[in-house]
Amino acid sequence: MKRTYLLAALMCLGSLVSFGQSGNTSTDKQFLLIFRFKSNFTPPSQDSIQANIRHWQEYMGDLGKTGKPVSGFRPSNEGETISGTAKTVHKGVYVANNELVSSFIIIKAASMNEAGEIAKKCPIFDFDGSVEIRPLQNTAN
Repeated sequence: MKRTYLLAALMCLGSLVSFGQSGNTSTDKQFLLIFRFKSNFTPPSQDSIQANIRHWQEYMGDLGKTGKPVSGFRPSNEGETISGTAKTVHKGVYVANNELVSSFIIIKAASMNEAGEIAKKCPIFDFDGSVEIRPLQNTAN
């Protein structure tokens, strides 16, 4: 579990890069990119971790220059889930399909295809992670 926490902390580094403001168009929609790691992931080496950190810094820096990021967060490694009609409380981070959410960002993109191209460059894949892409709906309008 400590390795999972380490990887989640690495993801946070990408969130620390400042986001740029250029490159946005009024036709851009917002998409949520949810980054997940395998819950039993073990990094191959310290060198591979350092290389992945650099890859995240480059990825987020390049993304920031485009003005595509809107927001991003890394959830705590602690939490609980409340479920069912009995509102049963389960302590711990929610894991589904042997994956857990390590972080997420909201980006601007013209289409799901563009959001997918942005997601495909993500360093999460260096360690066999995944990215879920979901269009955001503004129900306030």
